[in-house]
Amino acid sequence: MAYEHDKSSLGDLILIFRRSILESIREEGLKHDLTLSHIEVLNFIGPARRETMKNIALYLKITPPSATEIVAEMEKKGLVKRESDENDRRVVFIVLTDIAKKLFVSVSRRKDLILKKMTSKLNKKDCKSLERIIRILIAN
Repeated sequence: MAYEHDKSSLGDLILIFRRSILESIREEGLKHDLTLSHIEVLNFIGPARRETMKNIALYLKITPPSATEIVAEMEKKGLVKRESDENDRRVVFIVLTDIAKKLFVSVSRRKDLILKKMTSKLNKKDCKSLERIIRILIAN
């Protein structure tokens, strides 16, 4: 039996929306043997940035040892590398490799297509309103 979204609460609808996006992104990740955590790290670091393990853990809302595990898996796959800070050798940054930068583009395109398909049902004004509302909801 089909799930009736009309009777769902706002909270349920937000979770259903999130799950739809994540499932599509996960499908793209599976093509490249990536988990959702790997994809989140790709998105967080991005092709032009470098981040510390502490910031990665904070972003993922996990413990530093858990972030280290995820980054170590990604390092084994050749997706990230560690770079020491030139001014303080104790500080280590995580950066994307060229392979990961290409995957970042692929996953980003997939995410954009998914969202474009979902929002194509809305007019321009509704899209702007949705964006404004989401920004309000996620603001700290």
